[in-house]
Amino acid sequence: MLQNLTANEIFGLFGLLLIIGFLADYLFKKTNFPDILMLLGLGYLIGPILHIFDPVQLTSVSQLIANLALIIIIFNGGIGFDFAGIISNAPRALALAVLGVAFSIFAISWPVHYLYDWPLLNSLLLGTIIGGTSSATIIALVSHARIKQQVSSLLSLESVLNSPFIIVLALILIEAITSGETGISLSAAGQAILLRFSLGITIGAFAGMVWVWMLSLMQKESYNDIVTLAVVFLMYFMTESINGSGVIFALVFGIMLGNGVSLSKKLKFRTTIQSTLVMKGFTAEIYFFIKTFFFIYLGAIVSFSHPEYVIFGIVAAFVLLFARMIAVLLSSAGNNTLLENLGMLTTMLARGESAAVLVQLVAVSQIPNAELYTDIVMAVIITTTLISTAGVIIFAEKGPKELKVSKAHKKPDSYA
Repeated sequence: MLQNLTANEIFGLFGLLLIIGFLADYLFKKTNFPDILMLLGLGYLIGPILHIFDPVQLTSVSQLIANLALIIIIFNGGIGFDFAGIISNAPRALALAVLGVAFSIFAISWPVHYLYDWPLLNSLLLGTIIGGTSSATIIALVSHARIKQQVSSLLSLESVLNSPFIIVLALILIEAITSGETGISLSAAGQAILLRFSLGITIGAFAGMVWVWMLSLMQKESYNDIVTLAVVFLMYFMTESINGSGVIFALVFGIMLGNGVSLSKKLKFRTTIQSTLVMKGFTAEIYFFIKTFFFIYLGAIVSFSHPEYVIFGIVAAFVLLFARMIAVLLSSAGNNTLLENLGMLTTMLARGESAAVLVQLVAVSQIPNAELYTDIVMAVIITTTLISTAGVIIFAEKGPKELKVSKAHKKPDSYA
């Protein structure tokens, strides 16, 4: 048990886990075998198998861990996008995100509701939790695969867009289930989602522009990256306090900061911020730290105490694959490049951080039979990640990946 370890032993364990996290990330880059699976396996080893770690000890802070991981993951995803890529790929990425989530929810919630006799809202909640792809896994996979730039950009943008959508919808369903308001209507859910999205976008865009200007004045300050992270947490809290989407805020705020150099030029600031590159490096390090411990923690709390639901989760992953193929066909209509890469687009369905965070929120919300969600979702995460890994091996073009110079890594035109 962790509580029986001395302080020095705990520090040593944390250091060892970070090194293993680094090695998992390194192997991912070299072999395309997802580091998420390695971290989950490590967590399962130190938890249910060796009993070094007892997840009950962190029950009181599990929601904090989940929300922290969520903010960092979404913000880090937003900061890696450039405006040009968003504008050119947004229509089809949005179509694929919406269709993919909608078909996934229907494909999962219908059989759960009728075959397992789950209440409708609980069935919809499960479908929503596993309805979106993982930006952490998808972006990493496509960045190391030799595929068309349009396909890579589409998959990356889709994976970032669908996460906020399923998170907002899942939070609405959790609130409806826990409050007993079973009569929630689709129109009410749609209005709530629209309101939360609108507030999140507005606050994120405004705060992003203001903070880009602030950063242009603080270029010589040593800790502007830490202050920026503090602003993310503070504005996330304020956005959620007025019923806006803190997730959407974090995404939009990240996009604004990730495009700080070009944005400062368009807004005609006196200086062009140099902090964009520093910020990307800093958030990547924070993201690595959070991701490592979150997925190890997640693996440690898995019990797989209901084998029949684990099997259902594996089957559900292949049902999601079929549902995604339909969404890809519809959203790729009229584009030969996308249709030629149907196999790659279809198999990039890995579930990950959003599903993991949401299943943790289900657990802390005291929804009946929450452990069933965990068993199903973990089985889906593992199976879909393996499918996506196989997809890269089968459908990626052969030969070395072309070197592309990202706009984010070009030297800024001027420094303060």
